[in-house]
Amino acid sequence: MAANTSTQLRRQEAELQRRSAELDRTSRELEEFTYIASHDLKEPLRGIWAYSEMLREDYGSLLDDEGQRRLDKMAALCRRLETLITDLLTYCRVGGLKTVKAPVDWETVVAEVLEMLQPAIEDRKAVIQVHGPLPQVWGDSMLLGHALTNLISNGMKFNRNACPKVEIGAVSSLRQPTIYVRDNGIGIARCHHEAVFTMFRRLHGRDEYEGSGAGLTIVRRIAESHNGRVWLESEPGRGTTFYLALPPPTRSPMLPPPHWV
Repeated sequence: MAANTSTQLRRQEAELQRRSAELDRTSRELEEFTYIASHDLKEPLRGIWAYSEMLREDYGSLLDDEGQRRLDKMAALCRRLETLITDLLTYCRVGGLKTVKAPVDWETVVAEVLEMLQPAIEDRKAVIQVHGPLPQVWGDSMLLGHALTNLISNGMKFNRNACPKVEIGAVSSLRQPTIYVRDNGIGIARCHHEAVFTMFRRLHGRDEYEGSGAGLTIVRRIAESHNGRVWLESEPGRGTTFYLALPPPTRSPMLPPPHWV
């Protein structure tokens, strides 16, 4: 009886492993298809935009205000679609990239990101404060920089203050190296704390805030690709604080994910 039970358990385990492998393969194939399809969509989109610009240059003087308005609308739709495609490509690449993980100093990543965002910071008259020291983590510096860029940019964008403020610092009370990105923006209702990580999910109209709604989904994907996690604390009108926790630099990439606390 015990032997039969053991045999049955082995068969069930083998079947679960087979199904898991099939699911992984299907997921990879779907991501590859999405990446290729999205990449191929960019070329005709650029063509549409280019022809609309040529139409404006060559025949703009013959168009009335309504014709000009429609050309403007076409250009805006092209830019919006290109943003959606770019974000979809980024999302697929994060899952398929062979990341190069090594000890990463958050202070170095923050300095590089702020240098890149300097024109946007000046344009929004934003104040960025970094409260060091910041920890080291085990990860891919390029992807972590992309995640941080999204969080800082959101803090400036979803903000109605004349001078948006974004603070970056470390959380010392957790076992894992954790940084926070806190803003004084519009805030997020508790019922939407999970929804903001859904692909292309927008809480506001495009007339209020630009973007595709994919930024935080990409941040979560980056965190999970590092065996880390991202979460937030926020209330409407009281700003938002995002937390990003990652493995420490001494952790071997072959070990299982740490137990989060």
